[in-house]
Amino acid sequence: MDKNKMKYKRLNFLRILQILLFISPLASASKLAIVIDDVGYRQEDYAIYDMPQEVTVSIIPVSPYATERAEKAFEQQRDVLIHQPMQPLSKIKIEDKALEVGMEKPQIQEIMDYARKRVPYAIGLNNHMGSAATADQQLMNYFMEILANEQLFFLDSKTNSKSVAAQTAKSFYIPTLERHVFLDDNNSLADVQRHFDLAVRYAQKNGLAILIGHPRKNSIKVLQQGIKNLPNDVELVKMSSLWRNEKVKISKPLIMFFEMKPAQTSTSNLNNVPLLRGVPKE
Repeated sequence: MDKNKMKYKRLNFLRILQILLFISPLASASKLAIVIDDVGYRQEDYAIYDMPQEVTVSIIPVSPYATERAEKAFEQQRDVLIHQPMQPLSKIKIEDKALEVGMEKPQIQEIMDYARKRVPYAIGLNNHMGSAATADQQLMNYFMEILANEQLFFLDSKTNSKSVAAQTAKSFYIPTLERHVFLDDNNSLADVQRHFDLAVRYAQKNGLAILIGHPRKNSIKVLQQGIKNLPNDVELVKMSSLWRNEKVKISKPLIMFFEMKPAQTSTSNLNNVPLLRGVPKE
């Protein structure tokens, strides 16, 4: 084989290798999981149930419509979480059946029995408030031992940067995740939109973002538009798929065609083959 042919084949191989290296990270999309807290109180809840089934509802056990909302979510094959009230650092009033610092294991078990009854079909639990409770090691030890026996997943809402909840849950071999972005700490439309965009960018950069929001007017508006217009490289996923470490199913393929000469050993009239995903926009 003459030197020109060898050089051509080498260059052709390098071009293909560069393309494959560039595109391969896009074969698996970044993941965005959305959890809506405080479900069970308001008519606005119904707007959440009109969203894709990947959006998870987290229901407060003492809320008046807790069981009804859980049953509706189950009918839709939507993930259901228990949004368990826990003691905050502030003096703000919290719901009944809350976990409080100093509780013993039998008291916690009674609360969990109540929550399981009021929120059927729950696959996991995250904390409602709980900046004091989730930072108390003894309480979390008792709680996670019970949660492990209940075979529930755990999501730390991270209402306190000093939370020991996730670390303790993992020590009991509970599949555990932590919240990355809050959607609506501030209810203004501009801030809610900014936080949604932040969650999308976080997912693109880190491969996963867990976003927690509430069934409020501006939150619903932003979620409806945001979910509809997610970038091609971000997939909305269920919380259960994350806990179970399931692979993302790519649902938005983008076909790309390459204009390059085939190698000398290739057959003529090659068919163009669609890749899983195209190059994302900046």
